[in-house]
Amino acid sequence: MGKYQRRDKIARLISWGHWFTFANIILCLFIGLLYIEAAPKPSSAIGNLYMLVSWVGHFAFLPFVFFIILIFPFCLVVPYSKILRGFAALITSFGLIALIADALFFRQYGYHLNTYSLAQMTRDAEAVFTGASFVIISAILLGFLLIVGIQLLLANLAWKRLDDLQNRKIGAPVTAVFVLCFFVSHSVHVWADAVLYDPITQQDDMFPLSYPTTAKTLMAKHGVIDVESYQARQQMLMATDQIKLKYPQQPLLCSKTDTQQSTTLVLFDRASSDIQQVLETLAAKHRLEKPNLQLLAHPNREGGLFQVLYGLPDFYQESIERQQLTPAYLKPLNDFNFDIRWYHSQSWEDSLSLSQFNSDWHSQNLTEFSARSQNQLNVVLMTESDISALDKVLQQTAGHQLLITSLSPAQSEELLGNKQFALENMQVPLWQRNYQLADQPIAGLMDIVPTMLESRISCAGSHKNYTNGESLQTLKRRWPLVETYSPYIVIYDEKEITILDNSGQFSVYSSDKFELKKQAEPPVPVLIDALKDLKRFSKTEETN
Repeated sequence: MGKYQRRDKIARLISWGHWFTFANIILCLFIGLLYIEAAPKPSSAIGNLYMLVSWVGHFAFLPFVFFIILIFPFCLVVPYSKILRGFAALITSFGLIALIADALFFRQYGYHLNTYSLAQMTRDAEAVFTGASFVIISAILLGFLLIVGIQLLLANLAWKRLDDLQNRKIGAPVTAVFVLCFFVSHSVHVWADAVLYDPITQQDDMFPLSYPTTAKTLMAKHGVIDVESYQARQQMLMATDQIKLKYPQQPLLCSKTDTQQSTTLVLFDRASSDIQQVLETLAAKHRLEKPNLQLLAHPNREGGLFQVLYGLPDFYQESIERQQLTPAYLKPLNDFNFDIRWYHSQSWEDSLSLSQFNSDWHSQNLTEFSARSQNQLNVVLMTESDISALDKVLQQTAGHQLLITSLSPAQSEELLGNKQFALENMQVPLWQRNYQLADQPIAGLMDIVPTMLESRISCAGSHKNYTNGESLQTLKRRWPLVETYSPYIVIYDEKEITILDNSGQFSVYSSDKFELKKQAEPPVPVLIDALKDLKRFSKTEETN
């Protein structure tokens, strides 16, 4: 082949590559609509216009980069059309199947595919039915083969009709539109990022391989911090006066289970060595056992009491108190004629009374404690000063299902800064009797109520309708455990602990030694899942 013939052939192959890439840009634009349809709509006209321009520019850019990196070099090195068409169809099929999978995953979970999200998808699929992962893999393989067939068809059509396509003279204007959209979208984003224009910056994580998402932008997107306040560095964890509470998520439609055994929950205001010594002494006499789990309490007693009674994150506490709401699960329990009784010991502080949540909600003095063997639910609030009364309570509830724990760790008020959130500083003992609790790596106070009620009532939508907690009677993969200790969000993962404060600043520590990891960031999927789960019972009202 002569030098000029080779040059002409390469030029023809490159021209074919342009048209083949253009066809895939059109396909990518259609796939990109899946992201737009799934994402929240921008709140301004500028935000909507930016979304349109960004959609065109981004999904034109991705196939173009694919062409430059993978196809263009082969046009120069292997100038044989049949080989090049087959190779281009194959590698483009890999790219498209990945894009489609990411789009479908984004619609379901709200973030993009990575190693964490693949594991999450596998767990969720297997939870639906055994073998679901195999079905997904089979569907991906079939989809890939279909895409390969489409790509081969496009590659051959573009080659056979190349002369006709070149004569149409539409390449230059279309390319100009794509390039213009790409540069305009990036220029506008630079401006939006500089002025913290929320309707645009909240789109950062919409498209794959787009702008890196930070903890601040995610927290702002989910309404956990306010953008204007963030600019001033003076904001609360959540503007609690703007929370529109949706509690429960749906009206509770419950049925009573066959279990009639009574339940008693004993809550100490604070864990202490003296309390533990007494419990160790009483354990053999009253058949108390410690389950194999790590229970985390709350740094302050008020927040701990709220988390136990409502099974909700403590940033809902102000809204609950303002609206004077009692726990949602009390209604079905009362409907089924459960005898629900609340007691407090002599030294229990008035600041921890139930009336702070609802003025009509009161507890009796522990001296009036009276236990029944069936269909009774007792909650006993005690202090270390009154622990002598515990033995009598345990005797009267010998046939009950029993849980004993504390609202707050022993030294929670003595520790300052993030050190208070270390696992060893947050952990409190849990004692149980007549429960079959599964081994759990970690648990929180919000898990107490669903654990108690699992064998009492069965509700449509499960306990997720009224609590953020999980039943400790069921073995589940608990990592990560997400807690709010207002004004902090703390994410306990297997190997690290992420602490986010009320300005969107975050710190990442190792779980074992609680050593600060410099330059580390919380995984975006973990953060998104955490914020979504925490905000299940709220709807932040729109502001002008």
